[in-house]
Formats: sequence, structure tokens, C-alpha cells
Amino acid sequence: MSEIQLQEIRQHNVITNSRHELSSVQLDIYFMMLSKLRPDDSVVSKYIISVKEIEDFTGRQWNYQQLREATQGLIGKVFEIEEEDGLLQVALMSSAKYLKGQGRIELTVSEKLLPYLLQLKNNFTSFQLFCVLSMSSKYAKWLYVQFSRWKDIGFKSYDVDDLRYLLHLKDKKGREPEIYKQWGQFRDRVLDPAVKQINACTDLKVDYTTEKTGKTITHVRFTITKGVGMNQLVIPFELPEEDLEGHRIQLKMKEIGIVDDALIKKVLNDPAFRKKAHKWFYDYQLNKTTIKSPAGHFRTSLGI
Repeated sequence: MSEIQLQEIRQHNVITNSRHELSSVQLDIYFMMLSKLRPDDSVVSKYIISVKEIEDFTGRQWNYQQLREATQGLIGKVFEIEEEDGLLQVALMSSAKYLKGQGRIELTVSEKLLPYLLQLKNNFTSFQLFCVLSMSSKYAKWLYVQFSRWKDIGFKSYDVDDLRYLLHLKDKKGREPEIYKQWGQFRDRVLDPAVKQINACTDLKVDYTTEKTGKTITHVRFTITKGVGMNQLVIPFELPEEDLEGHRIQLKMKEIGIVDDALIKKVLNDPAFRKKAHKWFYDYQLNKTTIKSPAGHFRTSLGI
């Protein structure tokens, strides 16, 4: 595998446990920034993120306005960290500068947050950069990070309300409207799609069961297995390590249920099919609720 596919990144558990409202592109920028951190960085270190690099790794394209709004939101994002002498409220990033004509973003991390990102020796979560960038769902990305923390134990149980709060779908103080309030909505729109992406695109295998109090589902118990998922998706023909686009299409086809290696090879070996595949996956993200059989629809649309 290429370097990006093997790169491990870390963050302190207080960040892993934090409630967040970050979009998919904000999370991708944040994770890319984490990959640039080095233990000996100073408090004034600046980190350069290439827009093309993000697009190559994620298989998604972002325009200038989307990126500008994403970094603006990151600068406004505040983590709350319980320290020994009090509660620390700190912004995730202190600045973002778009370098003219370079397609690159210069990011500066808040000084008080750096101790929770650098020189981590214990109480941290480690996860694979390639895996987290492979997924499109913001819920899948953050749940993968959660499960990565508990992968050595092998299970984690959540109160449903606490899990919805963690994913910014519920405000315990009632100041914000609840999203996907009913269990069926939460399962169908958030939980099942996220688990499906994690199982298709990452180094973890996740299953879950539910527990009821009376007739109400109140807890979700996840089982987490290491060493399966992404590594089992390697198809029996060679793709160059630098062909991130090919790996991305391969993972996405597996995710929607296409497991025929000959069919996958046919798509990857034909530039015209690759182009059609990109368009189909883009349209699918916009219209997935109306497509009952993604694998069949994909094959029909590409004419294969």
C-alpha cells in the first residue's frame, strides 16, 4: 500500500469525546491537518494543505467557496476541555490563509490546543488517515474515530440519546431542534449508512445490537473487530499504489454491493467507464433515497 494508506494519525481522547458539528469537508481538512503534525512542532507551526491532495485522497472535488466556508467554520469551532484547574474553551484553528495561485491553504492551530495534538503518549485515539478520508458521510467519519478508540476492547455501548448528542443531532438543553428524533429515522439515515461505510472502507468491522427499556430502544451496543474491512477489499489484480482514483472507485463499488471482480476490473481499466462512475457516485449522493438497488442502477447507468 502507499504511504497515505498506511499513515496513522492521533488525537487526544478529549477531542475524540467532544461533540461536534463539522461537515464532511471540514473533517477532511482537519484530518489532513492532523497528518501534517510532528511531535517537535512549535506553537507557531503552520501547516500547508494542498487542495488537489485533498481531492485526490477523498475522490471528491471542492470549489473555492466551499473550502472558504469550511475553514471559516473550523476557525469558529470550539472544543471544551476539562483541565485540572478549570474548563478550557479553545478554537480548533486560529487562522486559514489561501495562497494565491497555489491551490494551497496555510493553517495555524490554536496554541492552547496543540498539547492535545502533539507528543501524545497516552490517553489518545489512533486511526488510519486513508480509512477516514475514504468515507463520504460525516457520521461515518466521526463514528470510525470513536470505534478506533475502543477497538482494543472490542465493544462499546452508548445510550441512544448520548450518541445522538455526540453526533449533534440532539441538544440536551433543548435550545436546538432535534434531528432524526425517531429511532427508525436515526437508524436509516445515520446509523446503518455509517456502519456500512465503515465496514466497506476501513480496517474495522462493526456490528450492533439494541437494548430496550419497555418498548423504547434506549441503548446501542457495538462490537468492533480489528484487521478486517479495507484489507479484504483488495481485488486480485494489481492497481498502482499512486492510483488513488482507482482505489477510491473500487471501494465505492464494493460499498454499494458490487463484488464481481471482473466487473470492477472492467470499470477501472476503461477511462470512459471511470468518468461515468464518478458522475454516478456524485448523483447517487444527491439522490440515494430514490435509488432502491444501487448496484443494479450503477450497472444500468454505465451500460454494463
